[in-house]
Amino acid sequence: MRLPTGRACYIIIIMRNNNGKVAVFWDQSYLWGLIAFRAFRAEGVDFDLLTADDIRAGLLKGYDLLFVPGGWASDKMAALGEDGAKAVRTFIEGGGGYLGFCGGAGLALTHDSGLGLLPVRRLPTGKRLPSFSGTIRLHLHGGDHPVWSGVEDGQTFHAWWPGQFSPPGDDSVQVLAEYGDPGLDAFVTDLPVRDGTDWQAWEENYGINLDPGRIRGEPALIESRHGAGKVLLSYIHFETPGDLSGRRVLMNLLSYMAGGGDGGGHISPEPPAVEQHAEAVALASSLAAEAMRFDRFGMENLLWYRRRDWLLQWRRGVRGIEYSTLDAMLKEIANHAEFAGGLDRESNLGIRQLAGLVREFYSGARRLLMLERLAMARGPLSPLKCDDPRIQELRSELFSSDRRCGGRYRRIAVIADAILLRQLRRRLRGG
Repeated sequence: MRLPTGRACYIIIIMRNNNGKVAVFWDQSYLWGLIAFRAFRAEGVDFDLLTADDIRAGLLKGYDLLFVPGGWASDKMAALGEDGAKAVRTFIEGGGGYLGFCGGAGLALTHDSGLGLLPVRRLPTGKRLPSFSGTIRLHLHGGDHPVWSGVEDGQTFHAWWPGQFSPPGDDSVQVLAEYGDPGLDAFVTDLPVRDGTDWQAWEENYGINLDPGRIRGEPALIESRHGAGKVLLSYIHFETPGDLSGRRVLMNLLSYMAGGGDGGGHISPEPPAVEQHAEAVALASSLAAEAMRFDRFGMENLLWYRRRDWLLQWRRGVRGIEYSTLDAMLKEIANHAEFAGGLDRESNLGIRQLAGLVREFYSGARRLLMLERLAMARGPLSPLKCDDPRIQELRSELFSSDRRCGGRYRRIAVIADAILLRQLRRRLRGG
């Protein structure tokens, strides 16, 4: 069936699946959206990628569950806008499910940039452990809950820089699991947990909370109701690549939250046709190679190493998650372009835009990293504040002066994200 071109087109797909139908909110997820896509595809989940525009247009009504990956909650809220936030609330109130991981969990909370789906706030900044990453044990509450089917108390799962909940202390919110002890591969910022670190000394040195004991006993998964719908929030990333135990919980969660769908129709955006532009495909490959060269540059200067194939482990003061994200996005674009034999017209234009932006960004980032390495030789370096005006100027130009990224990095991420969305939707369609 051919559809008209020149405008956004949609087709209605009728599917029946005992596990229900899942909408993944794509906007402002970047690396975490890509990881969720891979996990859902690997497990055969029936899902589509929806944007804030799709949600505002009413497309959520064809789904049983909205899954929101990690990312900055405030950026997701800004993408939704007032109308999108209202559409999400209406969907949940009418009986839909909301499953949020990390930033997706933060989006559901009650605060200035939250949806207010349940009476839970963030733990105050001064009480949080902001820089934990790696495996951590979970102690289960209500081990007979469906999400814990086949899971034992005390198993380790992955948390990547989690926020922390501040539940109301009444029965309106159920805690499903709390944090236990960290696993052997855990870090707090750039400090490995297993080495018996003197946390008090390092907290005085870094000026931030570091002791992983601060998170022990804090809620990791919570559940509540919003109208007729269920809301389940997790600061654990059960979709982490290679985590088989996590995948078991992920599928339990999806079955629990979206099981028994009514088999109604849902709307999947029709991806634009691929065009044969060998030059653009070669350009995409060259940008992925540029990312690999930059990766080696950081390793040769002892600023990071490969912790996972999708994640760097970086020294404090370096914007490692942003570099990890850009690396993953550029490689995925190149891989898909080669696999699909081309890119659609808009993506071809986007690749050409990216070429200059990426090379300028990496050139500036190399200069910044060398200045940051020199600053590290003089003492601890904050990722946001530095007395060296050259570092501050370059950080502002490349990332903005905020923890939430702007600058050149954001311009690149937005273009790359739009290309990825079109590519991944085509993959969902079998193209």
